[in-house]
Amino acid sequence: MNETPDDEARVLVVVVNRPRDLALAREAGWYRVPLARVPPHLAADYLAFYQTAAFGSERWAVRYYAPILRFRLSTRRELLPDEPNHPRANERYYRVELGPCAELPLPVPAARLRRVAFIATTFGQLRRASDVRDLFHPQEDARPDPELWGAGLAGRRLRE
Repeated sequence: MNETPDDEARVLVVVVNRPRDLALAREAGWYRVPLARVPPHLAADYLAFYQTAAFGSERWAVRYYAPILRFRLSTRRELLPDEPNHPRANERYYRVELGPCAELPLPVPAARLRRVAFIATTFGQLRRASDVRDLFHPQEDARPDPELWGAGLAGRRLRE
């Protein structure tokens, strides 16, 4: 990715529990969000990835981001055909299709916070944050108009 996003670009920070899921985002260009757990601010310009303890020395930090290209509905079985007997194999997910992943110039660590689900923020706040906790309270002037958060999914139901 050659171009740095604008400070006002909407970012959804998502949790990545397994290295395989980050590899899917980086190499296959997609990330999955269970329809049953869709966050209120799914419509964003970028996804950023919070890596959990499974990532060893890179754990508990946001290091990578990618532009969102489109959303598709799929079942878990369609997304992960190598897990046909998974208990949620027939559940529906948003397949968030992504552009190329890029690394943040400086990772955003989590000194104390370990449990993250989704964080809606801006790219400017992501760029300025020194800790993941900083992403929860974006500066007033950096927060986009709340009316715009759903613009990318206008007319579509997020939950069924």
